[in-house]
Amino acid sequence: MAPRPQLPALTAERARALLIYNPETGALNWRIARPGIVSGALAGTRTSEGYTQVEIDYRLYKAHRVIWLIMTGKWPAHQVDHKNGMRADNRWKNLRAATPLQNARNRRPGKRNSSGRIGVTQTASGRWQAFIGVDLQNRVLGIFDTFDEAVAARRAGETEHYGEFAAQSLEAAE
Repeated sequence: MAPRPQLPALTAERARALLIYNPETGALNWRIARPGIVSGALAGTRTSEGYTQVEIDYRLYKAHRVIWLIMTGKWPAHQVDHKNGMRADNRWKNLRAATPLQNARNRRPGKRNSSGRIGVTQTASGRWQAFIGVDLQNRVLGIFDTFDEAVAARRAGETEHYGEFAAQSLEAAE
């Protein structure tokens, strides 16, 4: 069996020829008809992780990366972060370039997180501890009598150490 020919990488020109992007709504629509798809139809499908993906020239791409290519003319150097943490919200004002570390800072608590807040845990004595990861080390921000005090300390730590990539914007989305 002959090897599959290597397809050229998607270019901004090709993406713009195939797709229409609305930066205000984040909608990505087909500019031209495709087999089984009419011109103007919404492009892409939702993945199990909540991202929108689009198939172009037999390859799957995450829609937010294609949008970055369309808007800037080049692929992102690393990753594209959704500021509000909502993976399907592809409005231009919600997208920003991020390193993997910056992108990881802007996340929701995992399923095993019992407090509901990243960096806040209850101690064996029933008090609340706040901590933050900086320079590959966990730094304790303090031990507090109430959950709200620990959350406030974590928020302050995120603002100080993470800047615009602090996960505080996720609270508005909840």
